[in-house]
Amino acid sequence: MDRYQFEDLISDYIENNLSMNQRKQVEAYLEENPEAKQQIESVKQVMASMKSMPGISTSAEFMNNLNRHITAEKEAKSVVKSTRSFAGYTPLMASLSAVVVIAVVMLGLEFMPESSNQATSTPTMTEQQINDLPALPAKRTLPPAKPVLPAKTNDSMLAESEEDSTNYDEDTPVKRNFDDKIQLVGDKRP
Repeated sequence: MDRYQFEDLISDYIENNLSMNQRKQVEAYLEENPEAKQQIESVKQVMASMKSMPGISTSAEFMNNLNRHITAEKEAKSVVKSTRSFAGYTPLMASLSAVVVIAVVMLGLEFMPESSNQATSTPTMTEQQINDLPALPAKRTLPPAKPVLPAKTNDSMLAESEEDSTNYDEDTPVKRNFDDKIQLVGDKRP
């Protein structure tokens, strides 16, 4: 028996309401723990002082007054001011919110440019403007350039591995099966 079980059984032990088995367990706990005996004595003293207290008398109308107050409280709770609401808002707040939304939309439309977006419009040139353009120089062909390599290679410039660590050229990625490695919260698998 631990302390919490003992404390749950103190009042039943004092009032002699325990079975024989439980009573023996409590008495064995009392033998092992002397502070538990002090706790039993203090509870007995509190119970004795409670019994020796004078009784409190009430007026003859106490129950009638109490019932009247209880009835009045029940009626006060049932008379709740009912307010209609629109999406959780009172009518005043819903209309104010609608006015604000309309104002924001109108201001947004007011500040939008009237012409279409210049990035999407196609520039047009007249035939005269096209003819006035200077002629493009003839295209020169250059011999292919040779790659420039460093004069001296340094080991720190080279990777440690000859093979490429990134597989960007791979057409189909490797699909891994994690079924045996992941278990979800509500999963009933062993």
